Amino acid sequence: MSEASEPGLRIVGQAGVGFPAQRGGYASAAFANTQPGDGKATWLLVRPSLQVTAYAGKVELGQGVRSGFAMEVADELRLPLAMVQVVLSDTDLVPWDMGTFGSQSTARVGLQLRKAAATARQTLLDLAASRLDLPTSELVAGEGRVASRRDPGRSVGYGDLLEGQHLSREISDDAPLTTADEFTVMGRPAQRVDAVARVTGRALYSQDISVPGMVFARVLRPPSFRAKLVDVDDSVARMMPGVVQVARDDDLVAVLAESDEQAEAAARVLRARWEEQGDQPSHQDMPDLLLRTSQDGVTTQTAGSLEAGLREAEKVHEATYYIPYISNAPMEPKAAVALWEGDHLTLWAGTQRPFGVRAELAQHFGMEESRVRVIAPEVGGGFGSKSYYPVALEAARLAKVAGRPVRVAYTRTEEMVWSTFRPAALIQVRSGFNADGKIVAWEFKAHHAGPRAQVGRRGSETPYDIANVSVTVAASASPLRSGSYRSLGGAVNHFARESHIDEIAAILGMDPVELRLRNLSNPRFRRVLTTAAERFGWTRGAAPSGQGIGVAIGLDVGSYAATCFKIDLQGSEVRVERVVAALDCGLVVNPDGARNQVEGSIVMGMGTALYEAIDFQAGVLMTSSFARYRVPRINNAPAIEVELVGDPETPSTGAGEPAMVPAAAAIANALFDLKGERLRNLPLQRHLG
Repeated sequence: MSEASEPGLRIVGQAGVGFPAQRGGYASAAFANTQPGDGKATWLLVRPSLQVTAYAGKVELGQGVRSGFAMEVADELRLPLAMVQVVLSDTDLVPWDMGTFGSQSTARVGLQLRKAAATARQTLLDLAASRLDLPTSELVAGEGRVASRRDPGRSVGYGDLLEGQHLSREISDDAPLTTADEFTVMGRPAQRVDAVARVTGRALYSQDISVPGMVFARVLRPPSFRAKLVDVDDSVARMMPGVVQVARDDDLVAVLAESDEQAEAAARVLRARWEEQGDQPSHQDMPDLLLRTSQDGVTTQTAGSLEAGLREAEKVHEATYYIPYISNAPMEPKAAVALWEGDHLTLWAGTQRPFGVRAELAQHFGMEESRVRVIAPEVGGGFGSKSYYPVALEAARLAKVAGRPVRVAYTRTEEMVWSTFRPAALIQVRSGFNADGKIVAWEFKAHHAGPRAQVGRRGSETPYDIANVSVTVAASASPLRSGSYRSLGGAVNHFARESHIDEIAAILGMDPVELRLRNLSNPRFRRVLTTAAERFGWTRGAAPSGQGIGVAIGLDVGSYAATCFKIDLQGSEVRVERVVAALDCGLVVNPDGARNQVEGSIVMGMGTALYEAIDFQAGVLMTSSFARYRVPRINNAPAIEVELVGDPETPSTGAGEPAMVPAAAAIANALFDLKGERLRNLPLQRHLG
C-alpha cells in the first residue's frame, strides 16, 4: 500500500516555506531557477496505528534537523518521540524546498511542521467531540488519546478516530501552538533519533550508494582552473582491466569501470592535450586584485553624515583587514549515482539543494521535472559547499551515454580543488570616537571576491549605536569559484568590525567589554555579551593585559551571540584553551542540538582564524589535501561552555552559524591582549611574528 492511499489524517499545505527571507539576496540570485509549484504538499500523515510521518525538504547535514523536527511534531501531537518518523530530501515525497542553508530549518520548516501537527491535534479534538458528544473546549489530547478534562475515563484513542478514514486538512495558522510551559519533549535533552544508525554504520551517505549494474567513473580533470581540453587519446585506457568504456559527452570525458580502483588506474593513462587560457593570478595578488577590480558596490547601512561625524570626533582610526579564500573542507567528498529508467532519471546525491539539482537536471536534458527524482542521503557536512553539486550532472550525463547506472565520486583532492571557496575579502574601516568611548562615526568598505556584492553583505551592518554611518559592500574579481560558506560573508565582516572595536578600546585604554556596552542599546546583544563575560569570569581592564583573553559579539540569521576566548602560546603555536559562548536564538527546540551547533561553529571558526588559507599559483591549487591544508583537529579543541539565553516566547531562529561569526575576531583580540601585537590578516598563525 502506498502512503498516498493509506488511511489516516493527512495535513497539507503550501510548499516553499524553507527559503531565506531576503529574497533579493544571495539565495534567490544563485538559485532563481528552483521556484516551487502552486500545488499543496503533504507535510504530515497520522495513521490509525499512531505511527506519524512528517515530510520536509531539508537535508540532514549532521546538524540534527531530523531530531528537531520529530521533537516538534511529537510535542504538538502529544505523542512519544519514538512514534514520529521524519522523511527528508526526496523530491518525489517531500514539499519543495529551496535548500538547506542560512540556518532556516528550525525557524521556518520546523514552525511549519509545528503548525501541521497542531492542525492535526485540533482535527482529532474535533473528531472526538463528535464521538464523545462533548464540546471541543472540554477535551484534552495526550498519550494518543482524547479525553474529557472533567472525566478522564471518558476518552477515545487517535486510532479509533482515524480507523478506515481518509481525511485531509490544510495547515491552519489559527491552530494553537503548544506554549513553552507545556512542552514535554521540546526544550529538553533527547537522544538524536538517528544516533544509533550513525554510530553503527547503518546510515547511508552518498558515497555508500550502490545500485545493480552500476559502473564507477573517473572523470578527466583539467590541470589548472582555466585549461580547455583540445583532444584526448584513450587507446591505452580502453584496454585496462575492468574498463567498460571511455565515455565522452562534449567536454566531459570519463573512464567507466567495474571498480573505483580500476577506473582510477585507467584514467592515469589517458593522454590529454590542454590549452591554457592566459595568465592567472596567485593568492599573493589577491589584496591588490580585490581593490583594483572592486565594483558593483551596494550600500547596506547609512545614517547621519559620515564626514560631519569624523570632523566632530576627538580621535579617528583607520585600518585594513584581509581574509583569504578558504575551503569548506567537508568530511565527506561529493558523490552521485544516476540511474535512467526509460525517460525517468533517479539520482542520489549528497546535495544541500535536492530540488535545485532536480531543476538543473531537467533543464539540461530538456525534460519535465516530474520525470526527475533526486534523493539526498545523509550528508557528511556541507557548510555551503554542497549547494553547488556538479557531480550530479556529470553522473547523469555519463549514465545517459553508458546506458547503465554511473557513480561519480570526488577524491579528497577533487573536493578541495573543484568545489567552491569562501570568497577572499579586503575590508577598510575608518572610525571616529571620543575620549568617553562613544563612537560617533563609522565607515566600512568591504570588497568581496565574487560576481555579486550580495555575497558579502551579510553581517556588514554595525549593531552599535553610532549616529553617522556608511557601510558599503562591493564585488571584486575572483580567480577561483567563490560560493557559499557557513555564515557566508558574516564571519568575514565580523572579523573586521569586532577587531576594529577592540582597537578603539586599546587606543582609549578602555576595557573591551565596557566599550561595547557603552555603544550597545539592543537588549539581546547586551544579554549575550554580559552573560558570556560573567560566565567566563572576565577581568575588566585595558588590553594588552598579558592574559590572552578576547571578546567579540555577532548577529547572524536573526540570532545573537557573544564569545570570550582564552588563549596561550606554546612556542610559536597559538593554543585556544577555553571558550565561553552565549547564544540567543529565541525558542530552543533541541538544547543538545543547539549546543552542538555552537561548539561546531566555534571549532570551525578557530580553523578559519588560525590556520586555513587557500594557496594557488598559475591556476593550480597548492593546498589540495589535508596534508597541506590545516584544519583544527581533536587535540586543538578547547574546553567550550555554552549558555543558551533566548526567550522561549521569541520565535526560533538559527543556531548553526551565529557563534562562528565572532570567533576569529575574539581570537585576534585575545592574541593582542597576550602579546600586544595586532594582526589584521588571516590566518593569524601564518602572520604571527
